[in-house]
Order: sequence, then structure tokens, then C-alpha cells
Amino acid sequence: MPQTPSQIQIGAARIWTGVNTPTTGTPPFLLTHTDGVPSSGTEVGYTTGPAVFTYKQTKVPILAEQSLNPVDVYVTTEEGSLVFEAMERTYTTLKLAFDNVNTATDAGKDLFYGGDATAMSSVYTTCVALTSRRRLSPSKFEVVVLYRAYSVDGIQLAYTRTKESTYKVTMSALIDTNRVVGDRLFQFYRESAV
Repeated sequence: MPQTPSQIQIGAARIWTGVNTPTTGTPPFLLTHTDGVPSSGTEVGYTTGPAVFTYKQTKVPILAEQSLNPVDVYVTTEEGSLVFEAMERTYTTLKLAFDNVNTATDAGKDLFYGGDATAMSSVYTTCVALTSRRRLSPSKFEVVVLYRAYSVDGIQLAYTRTKESTYKVTMSALIDTNRVVGDRLFQFYRESAV
């Protein structure tokens, strides 16, 4: 296979939350978008640094007494995540980071408050999508969808006069049991260049 520089991805990501989950199947329907913008959801706004999608399987080798090397391997867990550093303090993005605290928003304020709830808090889950324009085919995109994700790390807000105040958001994927087995965690696709 020849080396193909046009296959190198360079491009910023745009991220949406509250996206309508694409229809499941084998294979699933792809998330629809117009010029990289999904037909539903709210954009998180400007980010800084890379947005990082991770999919990982934990694999355990099988060791047998009769061999010095593993004789086989099996999967014990799988996980998916999306990590980005938000710049804009929008209600939607702050809600992702704060997660399961009380909120109120109106024309005068975005309020987040919590602590010492009298019952177990329910964790907010949402469908998250990322699109990134292909460098040499500007009408084509790479697309990542976490069907059902939740915020992991909470929030840290820094205040300083010398640089922008940003905050990291880590979304971890849960399986969506309403989907077909084998299509319950994520989808990644790369639209073919013209």
C-alpha cells in the first residue's frame, strides 16, 4: 500500500450535545449532518487544544503451562470517551461539566447549585457528536458519535487576568441497551473524498 499524504487528518473538531441518536442496525445508520452540523443538538462552542476520542478494549492473554507465550486472548471490557477543553461558558457546556447538580436558567442568569442531596443523584446522559472537516475534501467529514455519554471529572474553573479561563470536559460512553447488540457504544465514520 503506497503512502498517501491526503489521508492525513488535520482539522479542528466541532462538538454537539443532545444530538438525536442515529437509528441502530447492523451496520447502523450514519449520523446525518449538513456541512458538519447535525440536524439536532446544541454546539458546545469554542474549544482549545485537541478534542480526543478514545475507544479501547481491555484484552487479557491466556497463558498455558505448556507454552512460554500466550496461546489466545479475550476481551473483558471496552470503553469510549471524548475529552475536550471548553472555552465558552455556555449553559449547555457548563451543564455537561457540572453534571448532576441542580440548574436554573433564564434571561438573567445560568445557575448551578448542589451539595448534600437527600437522595441518590441521577446522572445526566446525552448523545454527543463530533465532526471534523477533511483537509483536502472540505465538503467531507470525519464523524464520531457517543450514543449515551456522561461527564466524568466534574469541573475546575480558573480565574486569571493573563489568559482565557478554560475548563476540561471528559465524556465517557455507556452502552445504550435500546440499540442492536454490537452497536451500543459509538460510531466513527470518515466520508470518502471526491
